[in-house]
Amino acid sequence: MAIEQMKYIRIMGPLSKFDEFALKHVINRNIELEPAYKHLNAPGLIPFTEDNSLNNLLKRMNVLNESYRIKIKEYDIETVELELLKPLDTSKADAFIAEIEDKLSAFRKESELVKSDIKEREQIIRQILPLSSLDIKIDELFHFTFMKFRFGKAPKDLYNRQKKYLEELDVVVVPVSEEDENIWLSYFMPASVAQAIDNVFATMGFTRVRISDEVKGTPKITIEKMESEISALKEKLEKDRKEMDKFLESKKDSFERLYHKIKYLNKLNEVKRFCSHSKETFFMIGWIPQKDYNGLLTKIDAIDQIVIGCEDPDCVINATPPTIMKNNRLFKPFESLVTMYGLPSAKEIDPTPLLSVTFILMFGFMFGDVGQGLIIALLGLALYKIKKMPLGGVMLYCGISSTVFGFVYGSVFGNEEILKPLWLSPLHSKTNINTILYISVGYGAFIIIITMVFNIINNIRLRKWGKLLFDKNGLAGLLFYGGLVAVVLIYLKTGKLVLSGLVLIVVIIIPTLMLLFKEPLENIILGKDHIMPHEKGIYFVEAGFDIFETLLSFFSSTVSFARVGAFALNHAGLSLAVWTLFGMIRGIGGILVVIIGNVITIGLEGLIVGIQCMRLEFYEMFGRYYIGEGHEFKPVRVAEEIE
Repeated sequence: MAIEQMKYIRIMGPLSKFDEFALKHVINRNIELEPAYKHLNAPGLIPFTEDNSLNNLLKRMNVLNESYRIKIKEYDIETVELELLKPLDTSKADAFIAEIEDKLSAFRKESELVKSDIKEREQIIRQILPLSSLDIKIDELFHFTFMKFRFGKAPKDLYNRQKKYLEELDVVVVPVSEEDENIWLSYFMPASVAQAIDNVFATMGFTRVRISDEVKGTPKITIEKMESEISALKEKLEKDRKEMDKFLESKKDSFERLYHKIKYLNKLNEVKRFCSHSKETFFMIGWIPQKDYNGLLTKIDAIDQIVIGCEDPDCVINATPPTIMKNNRLFKPFESLVTMYGLPSAKEIDPTPLLSVTFILMFGFMFGDVGQGLIIALLGLALYKIKKMPLGGVMLYCGISSTVFGFVYGSVFGNEEILKPLWLSPLHSKTNINTILYISVGYGAFIIIITMVFNIINNIRLRKWGKLLFDKNGLAGLLFYGGLVAVVLIYLKTGKLVLSGLVLIVVIIIPTLMLLFKEPLENIILGKDHIMPHEKGIYFVEAGFDIFETLLSFFSSTVSFARVGAFALNHAGLSLAVWTLFGMIRGIGGILVVIIGNVITIGLEGLIVGIQCMRLEFYEMFGRYYIGEGHEFKPVRVAEEIE
């Protein structure tokens, strides 16, 4: 439950061994590289020449991998020796890839032609299907000299309205079939009046369907012929697909080995961009987790002429160590919430454990219900195990907390009559309401003190002595706020207000002076020449306002935690409303009310409670002690780049 300790390493060796060393001991070996040219000032160092010769080949293989779906593996040292250190024959590789590309291209073109033929025949069937009951040769209908034939569909209502009018025209209408709101029909007319008749049918929404020239003979014969051809074309398509699959399978092993080789060699070129070299020696620098350093050191000691140097992060001036958070299974999902705010730097306390515990407690306190909590937990478990979503883990633990608090409140799907509460039912008396709110505010005061302690520890680690002693969230703020909290607790327990001279000095006067003279006192600690600012009057006015703002922030932050209790009461009130409606409706309607009410409560109120938890974490807690200016550890990897 901390930040992984890092080592700053410098590696040098013969230029001739660079490729082998990088492939065996850098790529996929948990090392993050820094640009050597920025951090090394040795004379004669130059960057490696950029090599993009494999880019085109890699792009082509990435496209082909859409068919193969090869997942990149992490090669061990023996496999690197066997597969990657042999020279790559680019012309042979290009010819191999071109063979697969040509075969796939020919297959796709042929498949498109076959699919086009199938679609054409399916369209013909759709065209003449409404005429399937006619025992006439369709192709002969379109070759009359003095008669014209039309076929299509029209809206039923318009056709029925115009039916009598059509009887007065020189046209013979033959309804064929009906479907939904349309009627399929054909009509015959003298060629001399064809234009006028077509205009009449157009006004009634007639849509003409032009019959393909492929249609010969009766509709029934044509349909049977088209279906037979479609079946043959589909068989050909399936046969071609199987042949293509067989071809791809025969090339898969060779493709996989070549694909891995290209991927690793391309990554090697990326490694070179971070490194520099002289005439005979290469140089690389970077970060490695402390737990991996000894293993790397052992391997390098066994390699002739490779030298490694190491520094602790505190000794590094021009580079900051990356961050790796290490937490147990309980806290791991909550890292995703921490990273939304920012990664901790190497010297900061990892806030994940504190966030996890407080988030779980607050969610359960605000959303305490046995049934609803179990549903949230089960949904979270499914998301976490199946989808591997960190949010699922957060939901799982929050659901468990909600279930536990449900027993505390005696609430099952909002019903507080089934279980007897282990502690109290929020809305059953005014005393319970006040108790919930008092506990929420007390919890907030305790959390604020904890965050001040964390801030003090962080400032010790970061060696920020001024903020440690004189900041409102440092020792000065802790004396003031912690002292006031202690006075209030004593008063609540004994009924006596303890504000003696010594208490006033420690709790009020000393912290106020520390806050008032914060800048001069910091200047003394830092050894600056000018202790007091030049504009003393303006400084004291600003300092006075800062103290006033500190008082307001302490008060508002403490009261802000009352929302924890308010949402607990709100949840109980919403549940009560659902069950009151159930009592009024009863029967199936009442059951539906309970189901819908609980779904809305879980979905909407659960989301709102989660947002409120995040707000309290980020604004009232993180804002006091957490900086979050770290950067992610990004080792040189190929195995994670799965296409």
